Amino acid sequence: MLIDLDVAPPAPERLARARRPGRYALLAVAVLVLALMTGSSAPGRLGGVTEVLSLPASGVSTSLLTEQALYLVRADGGVEAHPLCPGCPSWTSRATPGQRLTVAAGDTLVIDGSEAAVATFLDARTGALRWRLRDSPIIDILGTRVLGWSLDNHELHVHDLGTGRKLWSRPAPAYTGDGAYVAILDGRGGASVVSAADGHEVTARRDLGLSRVAGQLLGDQLIVFGADFIAGFRRDGLRREWLTRGIASYQVSRCGDGLLCAVGVDGLTVLDPADGSVRWTGPNWRVVRPGGVVGEESDRWAQVDLATGRVLRELGPAAPIGGLRLSPEPGRTTVIGLADGRVRGTLPLVLPDACGAAGPYLGCETPDVNYVVWRMP
Repeated sequence: MLIDLDVAPPAPERLARARRPGRYALLAVAVLVLALMTGSSAPGRLGGVTEVLSLPASGVSTSLLTEQALYLVRADGGVEAHPLCPGCPSWTSRATPGQRLTVAAGDTLVIDGSEAAVATFLDARTGALRWRLRDSPIIDILGTRVLGWSLDNHELHVHDLGTGRKLWSRPAPAYTGDGAYVAILDGRGGASVVSAADGHEVTARRDLGLSRVAGQLLGDQLIVFGADFIAGFRRDGLRREWLTRGIASYQVSRCGDGLLCAVGVDGLTVLDPADGSVRWTGPNWRVVRPGGVVGEESDRWAQVDLATGRVLRELGPAAPIGGLRLSPEPGRTTVIGLADGRVRGTLPLVLPDACGAAGPYLGCETPDVNYVVWRMP
């Protein structure tokens, strides 16, 4: 995760999905009109889809579906775990409300993204409070460590996930890290690399020769990018390996078979991380997901060969949810397997952006403000 005051960082990919009531209302009205025009009625279930849970979603700020439970955070600070199997988590607790909900290390429920800049850490099995982290509007979880960043003094502070014990801290106008290392960008065109475990310096500060940079630590490379360039540096020693001009990116990640995907104002650019050469560009693609799934702002989704950019399959207007594609139709939603294109079943009308998948389960917020979980065949 990157924090930078000059270049807007990419929004973290959320396991929890915040509600989108305005968009939901527009979709519901549009589909209702279409249903009335075509005389459609709600269909029966197909393919053995089974409803396993239905709960009121009013006042829910964020939710998370796992293979064991549905977790809800309500705007008043209430946190709930609703079990999906015998012996699975079932409890209620309290936390500072936030817009992001994550399970870390298998047993810690993390609630962050709050207006109060407070992150709450609960035992995912019992709901018991473990600790709170204050003055950290943005946090990152790297294995069993929590990286917090203070807005007031631009200090990076690292804590133990289980106990909250502070492990180390350093000034950091911007940073990016993985499980083993953290690269600190000092805002003056320089960077250094430290150990994520204890903060000791691995590579001393080095001038990168570029200004106003953001960065992403990806394996043994530090990728830095700005208004019109993207460059690759060796993590060890921070020696520049290549510089490619003419690319304005705000998000960079590994994709496909070891390639580099840069998303920016000019769409998607796929590069070879060895020398920075451009493999192909897709001006219309604004989102990249695992499996070569890409999306446009116009709600067109497709599966592409990331090595060449060739479209392998059109996926329609609905974003994939896990291994499924949800297709809203008059009065219903058809669920289609992403891998084989086969219909898995039908559901009531739902908005794909208000859905999440985990294992055999699909959970969605419905237009009547409920959260429903189905077991898919």
